[in-house]
Amino acid sequence: MLKTPVERAAGARRSGFRVWRAPLTVLVLLGLLAPSLHAAGEFERGDANTDGMVNIADGVTALEYLFVGGVGYCLDAMDTNDDGDVDISDPISLINYLFASGPVPPAPFGACGEDPTPDNLGCSSHAPCNLGDAIPGLTQEELDSFLHGRELMSHNFTVEEGVGPLFNATSCEACHSTPTVGGSAPTYRNFFLVAVGQPPMQSDPPGLPSFVLPSYNLNDGGMRPAMPTSASVGGQTVTAAQRNAPPMFGVGLFEFVSNSTIIGLSDPNDSNGDGISGRFNADGFGNIGRFGYKAQANFIEAFIRGAAFNQMGITTNPVEGNSGVVSYKYQVGAGFNVATIDQDGAPDPEVSVSDFADIIAFNRFLAPPPQKEFTTVVFQGQTRFHSLGCATCHVPELPSAVGPLAAYSDLLLHDMGPGLADGLSMSGGGAQFSTLVPDHLVTASEFRTQPLWGVRLSGPWLHDGRADTLHEAILLHGGEAQSSRDGYNALTPTEQQQVIEFLEAL
Repeated sequence: MLKTPVERAAGARRSGFRVWRAPLTVLVLLGLLAPSLHAAGEFERGDANTDGMVNIADGVTALEYLFVGGVGYCLDAMDTNDDGDVDISDPISLINYLFASGPVPPAPFGACGEDPTPDNLGCSSHAPCNLGDAIPGLTQEELDSFLHGRELMSHNFTVEEGVGPLFNATSCEACHSTPTVGGSAPTYRNFFLVAVGQPPMQSDPPGLPSFVLPSYNLNDGGMRPAMPTSASVGGQTVTAAQRNAPPMFGVGLFEFVSNSTIIGLSDPNDSNGDGISGRFNADGFGNIGRFGYKAQANFIEAFIRGAAFNQMGITTNPVEGNSGVVSYKYQVGAGFNVATIDQDGAPDPEVSVSDFADIIAFNRFLAPPPQKEFTTVVFQGQTRFHSLGCATCHVPELPSAVGPLAAYSDLLLHDMGPGLADGLSMSGGGAQFSTLVPDHLVTASEFRTQPLWGVRLSGPWLHDGRADTLHEAILLHGGEAQSSRDGYNALTPTEQQQVIEFLEAL
């Protein structure tokens, strides 16, 4: 039986975790936030609710903050008259400007900028102006959780705190730092996934808790555990593939995309004959995936608890556990309620449930990147993007429980051809059956459609960072994307640049 987002949220609240209770006036422009990217600490005066617009809703937000305990994302933005205080004069000033030809609010107004007037106010989060800030609509408790989670993302864990015994990094930010916390990473941060055996019956290398090959082992002089060879695993096949850290901006919002939406976009047997046969993946308990390059994880907690353990050797207890599952394909077992443990001497769990809940909150409520201005060239590129068929997989907008998400993804697996195939199969719960896939559990050449919002910020590109430019990334597409790739390659350099400028505006 499917769970609604409200039912799932209620279960999470019972577990003690803070979730987003969407307001009645939910934002529907999460992916269409602002015309350009600005340095952290910027804001637009008057935009008290941080939705990228200045209107009467901002006056209401200021009044709620002053009189009923509303949320103060950015007090500098709420200080409409720039007198250094947030009081009743600010919504009055805003209403006067909006409806009575009153004076224009002081700078920064009409665009993002820093406060030119020194005062004691601050701006904790203003996503239309800053990459790495929170989505609008959170309660104060949820915003506080997000902000603390952002701090914890940058925390360097020590051996005494539980790093190891196997690890690749000592902080979340180490692999999610470009261009700011929550982003991706340069290729020097790439890591290896290694599997033993033929798909779909691949297993972890001996002595390792997962496919992730760690760089360091505290119990062996800090050296990387050896890459297994066929001879070292009894003649079985060894498959190794690199991974580049995926950007997390806006990704947590995929929890609010329903199973029915994902299923409705799938076409596993290419019944319409367009050469595109996207299918959904599922986790080890049959829950439809949304997260990871192969859509192997159903919800944020499951995805990042694994990363904390595999990349840093940091153990955790369940936060939401089974109640965090986005929606059920069928009733799951106890897998998500199991603690991770290790033998490094630090007491487990090495992160408290409260702190890890805040890390989850950061990843769940991290806003999509602000869009750039759509110029004439960008609109031309958008037209070509659609005419090439790119939007068949990179669906411009997904409906969700929190409004449309301009992610440019269908969250489905697509065959990307032999050139990008990594030989790894991640489909423990059974990918959607397809007559076009000899063994439907094998996803060795398939990848989830990567979201394109903020794609300009996440280079290098593709799952292993092999593409140094967006142009190169397009030309490396194969399989179901071959026709679109060939069409792009046939464009003139000017026409190709239009497509690139469109992508860089998202």
